[in-house]
Amino acid sequence: MSREELRALNAPWTDLIDQAVVEVEYEPRPTSAAYTAELSPDDVVWLFEEAERRGVRPSLVIQALVSQAREAADSSLADQDAGEGPGPQQDR
Repeated sequence: MSREELRALNAPWTDLIDQAVVEVEYEPRPTSAAYTAELSPDDVVWLFEEAERRGVRPSLVIQALVSQAREAADSSLADQDAGEGPGPQQDR
């Protein structure tokens, strides 16, 4: 290996970018969020039992349930507007 090659190996990576030796690709990092939810004692027991039955962590059960709920809401035309506006009008 030549001295120039050895110097290049020990050079800061920013020098390599300036020399157009390295091409940097930027990709968005995956995002995640953590939320706190209050569950009833019965729901906590069910969650842990379900996680044990599936052989996974309780957080994976929650992730699966949220994904299923989102898919169900996206697939149902009636649910697309749920929660928006004052709701159905009642005859008086």
